[in-house]
Amino acid sequence: MLFRRLSAFVLIALFAIGLVPVVAQDAPTFPVTIEHQYGSTTITEAPKRVVAIGFTEQDLLLSVGVTPIAARYWYGDETNVIFPWAVDKVEGDAPIVLNMPFGALNLEAILSLDPDLISAVTSGVTEDEYKLLSEIAPTIVQSGDYINFGMPWQAATLLVGESVGKLPEAEAAVADVEAKFEEVRTEHPEYAEKSIVVAYYSEGTFGFYTDQDARGRFFTELGFNIPQELVEIAGEAFYANISNERFDLLNQDVIAIVNLQFVTGGRETIEADPLFSQLDAVKEGRVVYLDVNSENALGFSSPLSLPYALDAVLPQLEAMFPAAETAAVTCEAGLRAFAGVCIPENPQRVVTITDSDLDAVLALGVDPIGITNGRGQSTPPRYLSASIPETATVVGDFFTPNLEAVLELAPDLILAAGLADPATLEQLNAIAPTVDTYVNGYDWKTHFQTVGDALNKSAEAEAFLTGYTDRIAELQTTLADNLDDQFIVARWSADGPQVMAPITFVSAVLFELGLSSPEEIPELEGGHAHSAPLSLETLGVIDTDWAFLGTLQSEGDAVDAFEAVKENPLFQALEVAKNNHVVFVDGSLWTSSGGPLAVMLVLDNVEAAFTGAQ
Repeated sequence: MLFRRLSAFVLIALFAIGLVPVVAQDAPTFPVTIEHQYGSTTITEAPKRVVAIGFTEQDLLLSVGVTPIAARYWYGDETNVIFPWAVDKVEGDAPIVLNMPFGALNLEAILSLDPDLISAVTSGVTEDEYKLLSEIAPTIVQSGDYINFGMPWQAATLLVGESVGKLPEAEAAVADVEAKFEEVRTEHPEYAEKSIVVAYYSEGTFGFYTDQDARGRFFTELGFNIPQELVEIAGEAFYANISNERFDLLNQDVIAIVNLQFVTGGRETIEADPLFSQLDAVKEGRVVYLDVNSENALGFSSPLSLPYALDAVLPQLEAMFPAAETAAVTCEAGLRAFAGVCIPENPQRVVTITDSDLDAVLALGVDPIGITNGRGQSTPPRYLSASIPETATVVGDFFTPNLEAVLELAPDLILAAGLADPATLEQLNAIAPTVDTYVNGYDWKTHFQTVGDALNKSAEAEAFLTGYTDRIAELQTTLADNLDDQFIVARWSADGPQVMAPITFVSAVLFELGLSSPEEIPELEGGHAHSAPLSLETLGVIDTDWAFLGTLQSEGDAVDAFEAVKENPLFQALEVAKNNHVVFVDGSLWTSSGGPLAVMLVLDNVEAAFTGAQ
């Protein structure tokens, strides 16, 4: 959409971030075998003629001291694929430029280069293309743990480094850049208290990227928070346009414009927009603008380009939030500083505003005094009903607490993961210290650890996570015969099933277990982390190895429709139904936001389904 030569989807996906980097291992000796999304590739000796056909692959290779003999043009200068941050890393001749738009590989040109390794980790090639490339030379592609273009820069760097026998160099490159981000977070703890929207402008329309995109992740790695509401609106796409009716979504502490080079008229055009010009961040000078090279560096998000982007962004941020505003929080006796707020050393009267916070609190053995109803439900989350203490008071709905009810409970700590409404946060803080525990999208583990830190129960959180890791290992042995299977999770509505995005917490758990989701899923409906309802005639979308289906509510039209479809011949004709691989699950558990207790219940459900014990 914003860059030339690639479709909008490919451009967005190319910079999408995955969830967990691969784990670095000892430096390999050849032969080395690289596991990836299409199987594995064995490289018998150190490559000398590497052809890079990923759109940012040259950076990964140069960061470990390997100059490819050819690299693929993406955008910019069609005669040069080496950007300013990488110029001094080139040894010998500059790479030959391969001008091959997405989906249009020139196999004859690649063959003529006589490569001994084709590096295609950031290329998004199909399995058929991979097979053709492998006939020319050993070819590596991205890990199967992520969607195409979704591998984080850390994981991609380590994979490429291992393939060329440079794993120690890759580890050092990753560690060096991660240390730079850590230094910024240490020097600027105030960033953790600030919200940000990473925005673009195209043909009169504004939109944003989430922390599932490299540009969004850049700012969350600095400590900033992308509101949960934005993540949910973007769904699987990792970006979304903004209507005039919801222009308030841009009204965050910081706005970062990341496509200025593609806007006719540049900054003047953007700031001339009447709605944009009225935003607080615009009027108060809290907008980040980047020049062409800095935007490109942010887009590449490689070990070489990220320091370049930092040099452009940090001076602007430091000017917005001068040192006088960043003095350390000083707390009274019995209180401690946490995320810029003074909270009790050992909170006793905890109120949770979201079901993910409630889940985490219960997993840590803490009985909250106040809770809210589950997402889209008129009761607290059904799957937690057995764990919620009878003494807990319901103080409103998900994200919309009744402030008077909260006040009456006299809490000493309020947990509000991802609550984006500044007015509500201010009012909650006037009642009791309020902590936003939301961290990096659907990363339930990091969120759980944050709650553990806030409750002074870090040791208990780590013990739970160790138990989770053990449970995963146990099931990988027990369910070994099924771990090559694919799955779909769908929430049934009155109009049909809505396929859930593979970035939701439940998919992250099943991916970690070893399962995968189909490459093709329906386009997600704007404003939701799931697809538009499917008709009976299009139910083939859910006809995969396993289908986990449920309703968010416990009664009503959705439940009635769900029960009726089970008897429908079109549903019964699905292979997944004929194989008895349709698993009917609690939608409040499987298709909402989750936490540690939800994770363990999901694993129990999977074990029961796969072993026939359900």
